[in-house]
Amino acid sequence: MNKLTKWLIDDLLTEEVKLDIKVGDTVLMGRFKNKRVVVKSIDFNDKGDMLINGRPALKFRMVKPKKALLPVSRTDKGSATKDPDMKGVKEIDVPSPSRAGVKKNKTDKMSGYKKANENVKKTLDSYMKNVVYSIMENTQITKVIGIYGGRFQPFGPHHLKTFKWLESKVDEAYITTSDLKKPPKHPMNYSEKVRHMVKMGVPKNRIVKEKTPYVAKNTLSKYDPNTTAVVYIFGQKDAGRLTGGKGKYYQNYDKDKLVGYEDNGFIMTAPHTSISVAGMELSGTTIRKILGSSKIKDEDRPKLFKKLFGYFDQGVYNMMTNKFKKLMEFNKNIKPLLKEASAFSSTFKASVLSDEGFYDFFKTFADYRRVSPKHAEILGWKVLNDIISKNATSSRHDDLLKVPGMGGAVDTVTFGKTINQNTKNTASVKDPFKKHEKYMRAIIKTMGWEVVKFMGSKTVDIEDSELMDMMKVLSNTEREKVLKEQKELLLMGGAYGHMSHPFDNNDLTFGDLKNIITLGLGGKLDREDGVTEKLDGQNLMISWVDGELKAARNKGHLKNKGATAPNTKGVQKIFAGRGNVEAAFVGAMKDLSSAIKGLSDKQKEKVFGNGTKWMNLEIMFPATTNVVDYDVAEIVFHGTLEYDDSGSPIGQPKDSARMLQGMIKQINANVQKRFNISKPNFLTVPKHQDFGKMKSKFLGKLKKIQSYYALKDTSRLGEYHQSFWQEYVFNASKQYKVKLKNNQFVQLVNRWAYFDKSYKIPQIKKDYEDNPKFLEWILSTDKNDHSKIFKDNIQPIETLFFEVGVEILKNISGYIAASPDRTVQIMKKEVESALKDLKSGGNPEKLKKLKLQIEKLEAIGGVNAIVPSEGIVFKYKGNVYKFTGAFAPINQILGSLKFG
Repeated sequence: MNKLTKWLIDDLLTEEVKLDIKVGDTVLMGRFKNKRVVVKSIDFNDKGDMLINGRPALKFRMVKPKKALLPVSRTDKGSATKDPDMKGVKEIDVPSPSRAGVKKNKTDKMSGYKKANENVKKTLDSYMKNVVYSIMENTQITKVIGIYGGRFQPFGPHHLKTFKWLESKVDEAYITTSDLKKPPKHPMNYSEKVRHMVKMGVPKNRIVKEKTPYVAKNTLSKYDPNTTAVVYIFGQKDAGRLTGGKGKYYQNYDKDKLVGYEDNGFIMTAPHTSISVAGMELSGTTIRKILGSSKIKDEDRPKLFKKLFGYFDQGVYNMMTNKFKKLMEFNKNIKPLLKEASAFSSTFKASVLSDEGFYDFFKTFADYRRVSPKHAEILGWKVLNDIISKNATSSRHDDLLKVPGMGGAVDTVTFGKTINQNTKNTASVKDPFKKHEKYMRAIIKTMGWEVVKFMGSKTVDIEDSELMDMMKVLSNTEREKVLKEQKELLLMGGAYGHMSHPFDNNDLTFGDLKNIITLGLGGKLDREDGVTEKLDGQNLMISWVDGELKAARNKGHLKNKGATAPNTKGVQKIFAGRGNVEAAFVGAMKDLSSAIKGLSDKQKEKVFGNGTKWMNLEIMFPATTNVVDYDVAEIVFHGTLEYDDSGSPIGQPKDSARMLQGMIKQINANVQKRFNISKPNFLTVPKHQDFGKMKSKFLGKLKKIQSYYALKDTSRLGEYHQSFWQEYVFNASKQYKVKLKNNQFVQLVNRWAYFDKSYKIPQIKKDYEDNPKFLEWILSTDKNDHSKIFKDNIQPIETLFFEVGVEILKNISGYIAASPDRTVQIMKKEVESALKDLKSGGNPEKLKKLKLQIEKLEAIGGVNAIVPSEGIVFKYKGNVYKFTGAFAPINQILGSLKFG
């Protein structure tokens, strides 16, 4: 160290720092030294840094009494000059070096303050910057965060020991891991890993989800980047995963050179932790074998699990063993096939080999004998003899090789030049693969098969894959039939008033569900059509047929232009003796007949098409109130659907409800003897006041549900149900040790996920006659209530949409109820009374049946979620859907008490 450096820093390092500051003073701190802080305590940390109120105070300003920070003098009225020398403030950065022993003289001669020349001044500035200030900066690290990142598939006791070691070395330690679920390498998602780690004793708040475990962005976001350093640790086998060096972000750990985490991250190798279980040193591979290997007896596995992880939880055990059993299946059946592709030595290129099944088609056995020795030589072998005898007949003219449309056998399957042909290939073309594909498809077709993918071509969905989309298994005709039926159900639902929830449509994608949630919370559900109120009245469909009003209550009434549909007298017969219900329907028919007959024939034809178009409407009648008490007698039109002669919907005329009500109002017939006749009640859906928060909350919940089966935003809701049944059937096949054929797997899943009964019971019995226990399981499963299983499976998404519905409906005003507040209070009292009766009424069976509905209601906010309406109706991608909030579970609870 030279003299100048020594002079600059000696006193700084050895002298006691004395500052004119005491408890009770006010100082200026913060980034810009402008935040007034009252000094409550003064202390120093282990590094010698001053702490004011427990916080590092390397730089601050002292407010000198009776001095102003800003203007100190005024030159004229309305103007001021700032204090250029900041005399009003004493700034303290670093105490000046000691001046002891320096001669003090205020003259220019022999002065202790002799003016330095420019070169010396620059040198001083450089040393101050590079030496003194750098020393100060190194003292700013007040906290070290340790990061232990990894896949943790799964987390084991050796990982736990390493984490405990890390906790002892740093201020705060964290485990970071991703949410990637991609079997076979990543079978567990983030939430499943957390569930297991917490059971092992890791605090939940010390486990952080990161996209990349070795980039702790989320973990470090809450720490000061200037005073916090980060250290990433690895096990010995992973020590080379990140390398440090000059100019790189990651540096090898050195406690004397720590800097803030934005500048550098530090890497360190953790000591090896050796633990043995069942005679094997513990590692990720060992744990996976214990959890999934078929060599370990199932009755012994729970004991090993508890010994291995230090706890036993049946749910976690089932989850982990199921996942790693599948992984072991993959390793056993698939990996050997993958290894075949790389089994050759590196002394030759694979391109010099030709596979007789792909590149060469041998004309004769002689041709085969000519080529085979060349292949053997490449592999280091020698052909001694042929299995084929010399007298064998060549297959050159075998009729089996005549391919329709291809002129029989060809000289080469690839239709391009190959290494083995000495003769000219007359069939060669510049791009041989198109001709090759055509030829191979022709061959496969004669076998009753179909080529779904050629090597090297774009990946397609293979219909016998366990992960395929079941809808893609169906032929075009069958798929069209399913989609047509689904569309018909959606249209019919709108027609009869039983509109679908978004989660009822299996053809909607998870991206669609997210979009609907965003539109609903954002007040944009009306982008395709107006949003209307969903009413809790009696539903009816009407049409004007051959000069009179007719009603439809089932699909049969819609056939052949309402040929069998009842008129007003017929409706009276249907509801005869049912008191107020009869009064509601018959009264509505009479009032509607009176109103519509006053329209012109042209108007009737436009709206009703003489029995081809049917208007869907709702009857609100106070005496027949269901759940929502509207306290009005009103008929509300919803809209028309057009039907063919078979009673199937074929179209949906736009604005028909408003048009018909407008026609009736024009002739002053909208107020009748018993009912007012109204158009749909259009509502304004405002943007939620906490839009960002609510959107994040609900999309996060949906993403969690979606990730359970690793589904994408493009995945249909039907694939969610399908994935459940795939896992269900697959696990059963492993439990009963049955190797399912791919087509059998597909057919079983299809039968239960899509209610497709084309896989008949007699065929099932024939297919599994050699596996009686598995057959018994299939037949038992087939007798289960698959609709109930379907509902149970969809429940998380159903509850989520009810929650979203509650948030949307609570923000809306303008409901049709005459006294909205009164209606809500009545509904709350009825629900509370019903729940009280259920819990104390000595009817455990009924309570058990309604347990799910009660849980749904509680999950979405209980009675506080009630609004004075059934819900809202909106259009998305041309289909009609509804948001109902709390109405659905309330309707089930009250309906059960009213009707048993």
